[in-house]
Amino acid sequence: MNRRSFSLLLTALAVLAVLAGIGLYGGRQGSRDAGLLQPGLKVQLNDIQRIVITGKGNDTIATLERGASAWTVAGRHNYPADVARIRKNLLALAEARIVEEKTSNPDFYDRLGVQDPASATASGVQLTLSGGKAPISVIVGQPQPGTPDLTYVRRAGEAQSWLVAAQFDLGKTSSEWLDRVVADIPATRIQSVTITQPGLETLRITRSVDQQPDGITAFQVADLPAGRQLSYAGIANGVAAVLADLQLEDVQTREVLGANPGKPVLARFVTTDGLVVEASAWRLPDGTRITFSASGEGAAEEEAAALNARLGGWVYTLPVYKTEQLTRRLQELLAPA
Repeated sequence: MNRRSFSLLLTALAVLAVLAGIGLYGGRQGSRDAGLLQPGLKVQLNDIQRIVITGKGNDTIATLERGASAWTVAGRHNYPADVARIRKNLLALAEARIVEEKTSNPDFYDRLGVQDPASATASGVQLTLSGGKAPISVIVGQPQPGTPDLTYVRRAGEAQSWLVAAQFDLGKTSSEWLDRVVADIPATRIQSVTITQPGLETLRITRSVDQQPDGITAFQVADLPAGRQLSYAGIANGVAAVLADLQLEDVQTREVLGANPGKPVLARFVTTDGLVVEASAWRLPDGTRITFSASGEGAAEEEAAALNARLGGWVYTLPVYKTEQLTRRLQELLAPA
């Protein structure tokens, strides 16, 4: 073989290698969804408009709907939904990869938690998505014992169940799908707090000039009765920190207060940068309900407007320990006489 023929042979082999590489790459691209429980779902996630979570007895746990600007929880007065939780579960389903084929015998579904939700003893949760190319419905059962990132599932209407690599967090109540964050204003921003009890005294707490040795912002209680002392030095700090990581337990509309709920306990928080947040606590027969309003000057005006837009018109049930701090009386902070 002369040099020219050898050179042509090398060129041809190089071209074949490139073509083979292209073919291999194309094959990999086409098979990237192979093994997924719901192939093609991931590219449709932005098209999903409605999510229904169903429990035993076909009880609707939550219906989530995508609005023009946000997800809301239908049946809960269209309160904003927990978008992070929605995203987590949608991605879990879209990326769920089949690990092992499991039973197709309905007699054994209960062992995996993949019974039909119409059953009164169903332990799994059905997740139904609509808005994409076609409705998708999957019964999410139990995680594999000792392996929370492996879950038993069954596509609704199919006999076959599967073990998939996915971790879900679907909850058992509609409250778990609410956006739980009410406010997050740390004590380091608080300048003063006043809590006014109807017909009783007003508790006044102010920011101390000095910080505690550990760097925590300290607060002091004003107007201590003669001869009385606080239960302990930092007892006011808990009151000042009540708006930090404040999360709801439940939420309702203003109608729950009724026509004449009486005068509320009013807690007024003033920050160092001009934001004012007022929490009105209404003591109702079935528990304390709380409403919020905000105002502000300068840079805080925009923050106040955002708080009012999000919290105005709603009545919140908060964790007991937060409610207690919002309704503190001066005498509750004092050491025994």
